[in-house]
Amino acid sequence: MGTYQPQARQYWLLTYPRTSSNLLVKILGLEEQPNIMQGHVQGGYFFLPVIQLMIELNLRGRGVHEWTEDERKQMKECYQSCFNTLHQHLEDAKKKGCSVFVKEHCHFMAHPASMTKELNGLIVHEEPWTIEFPEIYSQLTTRSIQNETVLPDGFLRQWLPTFLIRHPALAFPSRYRASLDLDNADGDSIGGDQGTLGMTLHWTRLLYEWYSHNLTAEEAFIDGDATWPLVLDGDDVMANQGVVLRFGEILQLDTTKMRFSWKPVPEEQRAKLEMRPKRMLSTLLDSEGIIKGKTAENLDIDVEVKKWHNEFGGKVAVRLEELVRAAMPDYEFLKLRKLKAKISLPAV
Repeated sequence: MGTYQPQARQYWLLTYPRTSSNLLVKILGLEEQPNIMQGHVQGGYFFLPVIQLMIELNLRGRGVHEWTEDERKQMKECYQSCFNTLHQHLEDAKKKGCSVFVKEHCHFMAHPASMTKELNGLIVHEEPWTIEFPEIYSQLTTRSIQNETVLPDGFLRQWLPTFLIRHPALAFPSRYRASLDLDNADGDSIGGDQGTLGMTLHWTRLLYEWYSHNLTAEEAFIDGDATWPLVLDGDDVMANQGVVLRFGEILQLDTTKMRFSWKPVPEEQRAKLEMRPKRMLSTLLDSEGIIKGKTAENLDIDVEVKKWHNEFGGKVAVRLEELVRAAMPDYEFLKLRKLKAKISLPAV
């Protein structure tokens, strides 16, 4: 049996919806970077099929204790399939001698029992959902109580994690607008599963704190100025080139290949995109660079709530406000830990 030798650099960008992750990937110019492989769907999202299957089986509003044996079987097979695809991606990169840069939403990997606790307020005594790992991972399969993902501690520790955040009063209404276009959302859908899974920083902070408490000093070390896990704020992606360039340096990218302007995507290329990615990427597809005015500078939640009343109606505005205010402590906690530029550059 071989011993697992982790790839030198496995970068993980851990997010929630509408944090400007697509913009960040565009700026990094990963397709032009030597010796680095992106994820396969919009830069990653290997566990997206889990959420898609939960929607298909109508499981997101039901506790795991209510799932039938067949539903459990399908979900476990889906988690396994997602991991297998991710593992194959890592193996392909390893054979090519490449590092990887993978995007994932934190809640895509949440353990079903943890989802039940958040969605239904119920603590269920559920045996850990075990993903079958290749033999080379045999020493990495322990899963601590604080780890609320379906992945074991040892596998999580193979990654160099960056948590991308954005002010909830910007990210959450943006997520709802997208759901109106894609999912025929209504005032009820913004609560329950959609709000608890996609309009929260709960999963982000849980995983951030797990990494903070479990990485050794050697594993966390970057350069004496920053440590893993990193935090990036979407505001800095949009308005602080110094921070983004610093991030590129940490990733050991060729910063001359990073870009802050580009040409809009031609219509013939857009036509090849499926509806969901086309909607999620709509602003980026039309742009010629970073669009100013989308940061949280001088943002007042009370003022935003009034805008939501006009745009979405009272019921949605009230629920959005609840979700935003509930998320603010986690956002502020993470924002205090965000990456800073080494040298201050003028805002763009």
